[in-house]
This record gives sequence, structure tokens and C-alpha cells, in this order.
Amino acid sequence: MKLKKPGRGTLAVLAPALALLLIPFSAGAASANTSPGWGDDKPDVIWDCNHGRTDLCRYHEVNAWTALGKRRQVSDVINNCAGNRDLTLTRTDTNTTNTQYSFERSTSVEVSVGFEDKLVEGVKASSSQSETWTVGSTRTATETHTSIIPAGRRGAWWFAPYVHHSQGWLEVHYGKRKDGHYFWYYPGRGGTGVRVDTPVYLKSNGELKGQFYWATWKC
Repeated sequence: MKLKKPGRGTLAVLAPALALLLIPFSAGAASANTSPGWGDDKPDVIWDCNHGRTDLCRYHEVNAWTALGKRRQVSDVINNCAGNRDLTLTRTDTNTTNTQYSFERSTSVEVSVGFEDKLVEGVKASSSQSETWTVGSTRTATETHTSIIPAGRRGAWWFAPYVHHSQGWLEVHYGKRKDGHYFWYYPGRGGTGVRVDTPVYLKSNGELKGQFYWATWKC
């Protein structure tokens, strides 16, 4: 892995128009809008990192927290619309979640194994002793539930996973000048335009951590 020698080239900042904070640099530093599919006049550092076209792609974490994610329906709708008594049903419900990556508020994009490893290196280890998470791992939550659907109603199960959120920026090094610079920062040094969302799982059995919810409504 090559590193920039002292006095070799200048720094460049990738600062999308959506960025709320721009870090000032010395005269001659370049700025550009770039992300997957954005523009042709400056390097697309995301694509380059994804395809091994750089000497270094390093993720720097700025913020991290864990919170419940969005609820998703994890069972079929169970109908008791024509019944004249409560219906009791026992079934197993499953939800599977994996790591998602996004760049400067764009929709989530897929990253290659090599690039994913670089993101993993920059995501700090969890400080919690009761839970853990692994970037890139697919996790599943499975529970058996007994559901009661009153007559004239229908119901379904939802699940909300706990998600470890990490925000930061990319430091990208090229072995030769790319649009006049060896170093590029996306979306700006100290920014939070890169996001890595990873499901939390229980240490005891490796299952996805979260909450199941049951709901019924009129037919």
C-alpha cells in the first residue's frame, strides 16, 4: 500500500452541494461533487474504492450510536374476517437484516468485499458489553408466537431491529495525480456523508436483536 511522500502534491476535498459544513483548506485545494454516478470532471472515489483503483481508502468514523430501526412486516396477514369466534394461531416469524452503506444521503449502494473491509477497519468496536455487531454480517431474528385474532379482524407481526449507526468520511490516496491531486476527502475532512448501518445481535445466540410487534385491524 503506497503512501504519499512529503511534498508530493496537494490535498483535494469532495464537497457535495448538500454538505452543511465545508472545511477550509489552503489556496489551490480542489472541490468537486462526486458520488456514485455524479459527474465526469472529478474522480468518483466511491467507484474507485469499490474497484481497487486507489492506493488507500480509509473510513474515519465521526459519530456512532445504536437505536431501534424501522418496523417491517415479517408475517403474512392472518384473516379472521368470516369467523364468529377468536382464532388462535401459533407460528414462527423471521426477519433478516444485513449491513447497509450510503453516501451523502444517497440511496444505499452495494460495496465490494475489498472496499467493505476498508470501511470495517474504520468502524470502532462496540463499547457495549451486552451486545455486539459485525459490519457485513447478515443477521436473522426468529421467534415463535401465539397470535389471537378476534372475530371480524385480521392481524400481522412486525419487527424493528436495533441498528448500530456510524457516520464519517473517506480518505482516498492515489498513486499518481488524479485531476491534479494525490489525496481526496469525501465528502470533506471531518464530515459525516458516509454512513454504515449494521444490525445489532445478541452475544449468547448470535440472533438479531430487536422487538416484535403484533397488531390487528378491522376487515
